[in-house]
Amino acid sequence: MTLKNTKVRLHGNATFDRGGKARWLLNEMGVTYEDRWLDVASRESKSPAFRKLHPLGRVPVAEIGDHVMFESGAICAYLADLHLDKGMAPALDIPERAKYQQWMYFASATIDSMQFRMEIVDDIPAGDVRAAKVKALQEELHDAHVALDKVLAKDSFLVGDRFSTADICVSYQLYWLRFSPELKSVMDKFPRVRDYIDRMFARPAAKTSEWPRSPA
Repeated sequence: MTLKNTKVRLHGNATFDRGGKARWLLNEMGVTYEDRWLDVASRESKSPAFRKLHPLGRVPVAEIGDHVMFESGAICAYLADLHLDKGMAPALDIPERAKYQQWMYFASATIDSMQFRMEIVDDIPAGDVRAAKVKALQEELHDAHVALDKVLAKDSFLVGDRFSTADICVSYQLYWLRFSPELKSVMDKFPRVRDYIDRMFARPAAKTSEWPRSPA
């Protein structure tokens, strides 16, 4: 039996953790999977048993047969390639693959990192240091939106004007940035990107998971 035909189990804390984009992808592809929710109150993710799956005690974790993976972006990339016939990733030998890889890494390295950094900034007391950190993040987010807006001015999606896993990973991370007032103020200047996020989350497969409603 190949990995493609084995059972997929996703370990997570809630439907809206970073594993949400993997669930969205699996729903888009029509691949059956099992959710395994950890007990947050008992800090199950830090238990010795779970650390055997993820040494850092974090979610999500995907079990694909006997194969275990962590890092949400890697999980999505692997699942899309495992089910390449579903059309959620370009084939390895076509030009669009390069752009696809670019936006997949952009989602994790650029957009997701901003969310994490904003959470750290939120713990800094008001003052010059916090203001400087917020300004730096806003400038970086602005530049990221300029790059996205340039693509979306020509196409409806990020890669070859066809919906792909890159759209899931990028829009999912952008969605959560809108919960920060400081970052939303930058994002509101780019209506094309805002509409893109809304279009992605309006997809039927995206609606199968429950997420807190982001600010309009």
